[in-house]
Amino acid sequence: MKQILKKIFIENDTVKKVEDQSKIAFSLIPAPDMKSAEGGLVVSFVTTFFMAENHETTKMSEVYFTPTTSFTGQYSFPIQSYIYTKDNKYNFIGDYRFMIYPQFTYGLGGNSSKDPQSEVDYQQIRFYQFISRKIKGDFRLGLGFQLDKYESISEDSDIDVPTDFEKYQEGDYSDELSSGIAFQALYDSRKNILNPVQGYYFEADYRINSSIFGSDTHWQSIYIDARKYHSFSEKRHKVLASRAFYWAVFDGKPHYLDLPSIGWDRYGKTGRGFTRNRYRSNSLLYLETEYRTDITKNGFIGAVFFGNISSVSNLDTYRFTNWTPAIGTGLRIKWNKMNNCNLALDYGVSKDDWTFRVGLSENF
Repeated sequence: MKQILKKIFIENDTVKKVEDQSKIAFSLIPAPDMKSAEGGLVVSFVTTFFMAENHETTKMSEVYFTPTTSFTGQYSFPIQSYIYTKDNKYNFIGDYRFMIYPQFTYGLGGNSSKDPQSEVDYQQIRFYQFISRKIKGDFRLGLGFQLDKYESISEDSDIDVPTDFEKYQEGDYSDELSSGIAFQALYDSRKNILNPVQGYYFEADYRINSSIFGSDTHWQSIYIDARKYHSFSEKRHKVLASRAFYWAVFDGKPHYLDLPSIGWDRYGKTGRGFTRNRYRSNSLLYLETEYRTDITKNGFIGAVFFGNISSVSNLDTYRFTNWTPAIGTGLRIKWNKMNNCNLALDYGVSKDDWTFRVGLSENF
């Protein structure tokens, strides 16, 4: 709140140099979490810091904790980290979570149903850890371990025919452990990971699940996330951001809950305008563009305008034949001046669906 009050009464340029930022900055916001299918409460904790005094040679690190609860009995406790060591020599990306997460299913593939087919209830433990080493400049290579444990799986359906979940699982509702190693290529030239104004981000992960690593089933996946940021002003916040995201599984049969789905990328940021899990199949392609600008001269209040289009493949062919667009807008309130963190309020709408999201960082 101190940063907010200072922003109201003290007018400054909206583009802030990294070297002026404090070593540690902490932000907190409790807020309603409203979506088209469920509503609840989300509490966002964001801590940014530098692992060395020289901010020119060592980039910003981040730890994000966003516990949520919903009116439909969902409980999620995720911790996500993105940490650079001194001089960016090593990078540690973590995703750890415990979830009690009943969710609606809408079928598989691009022709999924408008209304839910069933509700699948389960508990999930996730442990993802990547370690990458600087190779040259902003490019790095790394290795990771990824584990997803699903327990107490059950399905409740009101329709008279078998659901896509039941058909895909062949009636098997037993616990599932998916675990394996992943190879990573990473390029990240952003200076501020909460609110980027320039640079590129590219991540490619190749995951191999095998009984050698404790997995119940064998399958592989590829996860590609590419982003570009362009600023139109050196003093004002006028940024065009674009993202292309691709996620696919192959060479085996993963559990239904391991299939690529809208809203289930690592940070849960794909699919503004869509209920999470609305579309699911063995591959997902997602494209998004957003324009970010100031409303007030001092940058205390800003706005974003975005559009996205996505498609999940036909389950048997991996072909993308159905594309679904969404558009939306959002309000930005400067929440922490030290790390340029914004309170983000986003409303997105698509055909027969909508979302309202609250967070303490830009969507990508």
